[in-house]
Amino acid sequence: MSVAKKPGGWRITKRPARITTRVKTTIVALTAVVTLATGVLTLRDQLFKPEAKPAPENKSSLAAAITNDAEAKSWANRVSDGLKACVANSGRDYEGCDTGGILGALNTPIGYGVGSVEVDVTSPATFELISRSRSGHLFRLQNFVSGEQVRTCTPPGAGGCPDDGRW
Repeated sequence: MSVAKKPGGWRITKRPARITTRVKTTIVALTAVVTLATGVLTLRDQLFKPEAKPAPENKSSLAAAITNDAEAKSWANRVSDGLKACVANSGRDYEGCDTGGILGALNTPIGYGVGSVEVDVTSPATFELISRSRSGHLFRLQNFVSGEQVRTCTPPGAGGCPDDGRW
């Protein structure tokens, strides 16, 4: 830097900075390291394709799906309990309890659409229920002659459907 008296006042001038050979060598070395690292990472990504991660669900939509799914499970349980109570109290079989009056008294939406429970009495001693959640998930309850119930749902790992697809 130099200071000089010029007409009209003092003037400060800066000399251009000189880059030393050592600084140039350091810059070249750092550039080479960054280039090499970038190339290695690119090669890694090409050889070992990274797993595509699903976009995270919005927390409010996930909570809504879980709530809707809980409601759908509750409907399926209510219909199952209603059918069993009908058989126990009336001496009928499941086919005799599969009537609009008996199922209508459960205050549960019965039908084939979203937000309702489909009732399929497959024999006098067995039935299958498919409850369709407003979130789009399906909850199936199968009741066998032995009294065993199998509860499955789709899609597994979404909303109120556990990863193993059983509820």
